[in-house]
Amino acid sequence: MATKFTVKGVRNFKERKVFALALDILEDRVAASNEEPETEFSVKMCYNHLEEGETNSCSLLTEGYSTQGVNVKQRVGATLVVELPWLACYMDLCLCFSILHAIKMVHRSARIMDADGKYFLMTDDDLERQWNRQCENMDALLRKHEITTIAGVKRDFYVNPVRYKMMEAVADPVAEAFDDFVTLQWAMPDAVNLIEERRHVTEDEELSSVRVVDNSSSVFIGACRYVGMMKENTCKMVEFDEFCRLMSGRNEFQQMDACQALLSPIDEDEWLRLFDEAEGVRRENFRKTFIMRWNTDISNYQMWEFDEAIDEFEDEGFYYDWSIWDYQKVHVGDRFYMIRTGEGKHGVVMRGTIIGKPYPDEDWSGHGRKVYYIRMRLTNMIHPDLSPYLLTTDELFKYLPNFNWENGHSGEMLDDCTAQFLEEIWHSHNSRVRGLAEKGLTGDDFSEFYKDRTL
Repeated sequence: MATKFTVKGVRNFKERKVFALALDILEDRVAASNEEPETEFSVKMCYNHLEEGETNSCSLLTEGYSTQGVNVKQRVGATLVVELPWLACYMDLCLCFSILHAIKMVHRSARIMDADGKYFLMTDDDLERQWNRQCENMDALLRKHEITTIAGVKRDFYVNPVRYKMMEAVADPVAEAFDDFVTLQWAMPDAVNLIEERRHVTEDEELSSVRVVDNSSSVFIGACRYVGMMKENTCKMVEFDEFCRLMSGRNEFQQMDACQALLSPIDEDEWLRLFDEAEGVRRENFRKTFIMRWNTDISNYQMWEFDEAIDEFEDEGFYYDWSIWDYQKVHVGDRFYMIRTGEGKHGVVMRGTIIGKPYPDEDWSGHGRKVYYIRMRLTNMIHPDLSPYLLTTDELFKYLPNFNWENGHSGEMLDDCTAQFLEEIWHSHNSRVRGLAEKGLTGDDFSEFYKDRTL
């Protein structure tokens, strides 16, 4: 359970002043200690959803050093609750005491009480006693006989007591567990969090958790049953423990806890060798391709909205939600192409990856149908009327005449052969456009109307 400190007599809580002062107090405390942090630290704050009786609620954490942070809740009746989570680390504890000291300094009439309702003086002895309680909490966790999941400020911590029991003779298991918890939160912060996919892997299993690695970027592999290793469009689904064994000893790999790992890109030849060596369930044509449709004659999505969106293409977190017909066949990681039809030029105006699960929502057409939507991340966006480098439906019909590129449902899945051929056509087209751009033959406004994250 979290430790809660109740603060009475605080009216018009001066939040910013208190938190700024708390940071100064924390910095002084760290400077006076014998353990200087390796890097400069800063305190970050985020607001939380309010529960009954609360007027404000936020969490504070020390970047690079927190495990669970500190929660500060304002309640009706001039009352604050400062909450220290049960596995908050020592830096979180110091932050908590710094906040309490700052509250008392800014609000002179504040009365601080502990969980037993006794006045709390916040002495160094109090801090030491509270840290002993935090360590007792971790020790109790390590004495269990099963893997336990603990929520962290950035990532969950999957604690395997067996691992720490094995190190009792050479190290302090509690200290090691806290160090691992901190490291997990802040290691490789720019690593891509692989999205969990639910797939039928073997005949005797229900839907299993899979996270797919394509060796293109640094990734955080969250808890899952299988890690999917990609080789072109073939996936080999390897059980997590087997994947860790396969990667053990490699500089690019770091197992973070019982169920999670970090992986940086590996030399391509070596990745292919590891793919062949891995024991797992192999699936050909793993990623499917879907054709999304935008008929500007009937769609509620207008060209002026497209004009605004193409200006936001480079923004972090940019995405689209669009209706999908074959919603029961789509998975996170599948590809899509958006075809524009209706008045004006017809052709591919978007391309990218599915990043969410299908969800039902109101019918965009207003006819009351049951419509599913999917979230998409774009790698390409081409203005159909302003860019001369559109892959047109005429060209698609020329090479792939057996598919109707002009009409049909949005979110229609292609067969594997057509999908592979379309991918080849696209890469050939895009390579030609890139070649013109590199030679400076596309004009000064080229990048305004032809967006490509690979350029």
